[in-house]
Amino acid sequence: MLLNTACTDREWQQTVAGQIAQIDAARLEEHVETLTQVGPRDPGNRPALRHSVAYIKSQLTQYGYQPREEVLEYAAPATDRRNTFVNIIAEHPGTTTPARIVELGGHYDSVKTSPGADDNASGVAAMLEIARIIAPLKTGRTIRFCFYALEESRREGSYFHVQQIQDRQELLDGVIIVEMIGYATDAPHSQATPARIPLLFSPPTTGNFVAVVGNLHSGSLGNQFEDAADTYVPALPYFSANRLGGFFRDALRSDHKPYWDNGYRAIMLTDTANFRNPHYHQPSDISNTLNYTFLTQVTRATAATLLEAATITALPEPVLPQVHDRASSAVHPDPRSDSR
Repeated sequence: MLLNTACTDREWQQTVAGQIAQIDAARLEEHVETLTQVGPRDPGNRPALRHSVAYIKSQLTQYGYQPREEVLEYAAPATDRRNTFVNIIAEHPGTTTPARIVELGGHYDSVKTSPGADDNASGVAAMLEIARIIAPLKTGRTIRFCFYALEESRREGSYFHVQQIQDRQELLDGVIIVEMIGYATDAPHSQATPARIPLLFSPPTTGNFVAVVGNLHSGSLGNQFEDAADTYVPALPYFSANRLGGFFRDALRSDHKPYWDNGYRAIMLTDTANFRNPHYHQPSDISNTLNYTFLTQVTRATAATLLEAATITALPEPVLPQVHDRASSAVHPDPRSDSR
């Protein structure tokens, strides 16, 4: 179903709202549980890493993508032994301006002390759900999903990926990094902060919001997320560290930093990690500590931002019910049912 380029803002918003409403909390939880069930995903746990890579690729393939691997080598500190690791990349090609690319990225590894439900199975789960609901659409620009290795090891995976972007001289419009987006609480005084500057940087003291972290160059991308949240997920609280993130060392700790270092627009969405989540890098960072209503809200707002940035050009054609002979006694399944 082609979209009329002259459609009203209301019609466009109804289209985006209908798509992101398909994001499902039960699916998000299933992804987190599957990724964490084999223990920490650190460089030394090769079986867990292989499990994670196989799972992510199988889900993307099921949705209709053709995932590929970016292979890099890395030697852990205090050892000369080098091992290979992979970033997982999947693309949703644009139909009108495919050379223009918008990325969604997040790391799938964890530290060796933690199964990493929030850090960062929550981000991977969000990416998989967004990939699923975007798969049947057509967008003007290309949307690329980047699942990075080795974020917990000096962000080796995302630095390697950014180098590939540069080597190919690609036109990257921006990237959204999802980094720990599943822990939220309404408990008073549950939110700490690296700094508090009246009238300039003063986060709430209740840890029920997502932080939007950008540098000066990335401000417009942060604005897009905030506008999308206001429009499509008004129940989601957010704190804007948009344009200010580059001034705080604690805001440089994830996969957006390689993009900033090389002049690309990037924002990080985060529940603020150790400034809120008491399970950060602990064995207790498990699935049942997450708030899946909050994770669903952040995922929907992120999906809306991507669809606004990449521009939907066509929806999947509606499936019409088949007309059967009235005399037939056969039972026919509903063609609209989702068997996945």
